[in-house]
Amino acid sequence: MESSSAASRIAVVETFYTAVRSSGDVGSVIDEHFAADASVEWPASLPYGGRVDGAHRLSRMFAQMAVSDVKVGPDALDVVSITASGDHVAAELAFDWFPPGKTTAIASGALELWTFAGDEVRSIRAFYWDTAALVAAMA
Repeated sequence: MESSSAASRIAVVETFYTAVRSSGDVGSVIDEHFAADASVEWPASLPYGGRVDGAHRLSRMFAQMAVSDVKVGPDALDVVSITASGDHVAAELAFDWFPPGKTTAIASGALELWTFAGDEVRSIRAFYWDTAALVAAMA
């Protein structure tokens, strides 16, 4: 049985992905649930790879991604599963991945590891299934 902390953390993760999928207000999810110095890190080999620090920067970045007409990176996000243990929540994701400048996506996925401190998101780290395939699709 999940503890109430695990259940509330899973609810935050689900709310975030629901907002991302629907181009909803990801910023309000970040403002409400992320620590001021929270970070998100993607594989460095991807065109948008690296680490972004700060809830304010993350909020602006995700808001810009939601309204962009240019498809780059994950699209058609499907949450396969979410599990929680201690201060961590792991979300298995499936999505179509659009290489920069291309109009055809390739099927991909990732595991995103969320770290919480109390009820606040401290970090998200994305582990993509096959970054080599994504990089090759950019050629």
